[in-house]
Amino acid sequence: GSRTTAKVWNATTGQELLKLNVPHGVESVAWSPNGKRLATASEWYEDHTPRVWDAATGQQLLTLRGHKEMVNSVAWSPDGKRLGTASEDHTAKVWDATTGKELLTMRDHTDVVTSLAWSPNNRRLVTGSTDHTVRVWDATTGMQLLTLNGQSNWVRSVAYSPDGKRLAAGSADGTVQIYALDTNELLKLARSRVTRNFTSTECTRYFQSEKCPAIP
Repeated sequence: GSRTTAKVWNATTGQELLKLNVPHGVESVAWSPNGKRLATASEWYEDHTPRVWDAATGQQLLTLRGHKEMVNSVAWSPDGKRLGTASEDHTAKVWDATTGKELLTMRDHTDVVTSLAWSPNNRRLVTGSTDHTVRVWDATTGMQLLTLNGQSNWVRSVAYSPDGKRLAAGSADGTVQIYALDTNELLKLARSRVTRNFTSTECTRYFQSEKCPAIP
């Protein structure tokens, strides 16, 4: 097939069901959680727009404009209400999946953002970059919560575990690192970077805990 198409196939028979004509090629594709829509990301530098499609008819529903360079990855939030995108312009963005409105831009990476994934509870995003870091963000405010170092090469792919307590990061050096992200681990990491005590509001927002539990 062409580099400028995305296709839908019957997973049982292998029959081609639908072809989407995507301008300038496809770098990433993702299904909405309800299976009714598809999102694509362009692989060419001339086109910086993720697009949303009707998965039954192939009709283009949305064009998401805002990135300044090519988009490497696109991911739906688990509730299907938002889309996350990762770009060569060193940013990740969050969009309203119904209207296409840009909601957040996350700018702290110092190089290309290669990949992005949502936590199972919709509250956080994780991004990987050629700056050799994995970063965790608040998906509502866009605030960076953690920077996870230790990668010897650039990060190609990131993923949350189904329970949201761990992260996996695949590197260009051929390794995969697993990070623990349960509440106590997050508190340990955060307190190693912040000298004051956390407020109950901060613990509720960032650690999903009404009280900041004592560190063992």
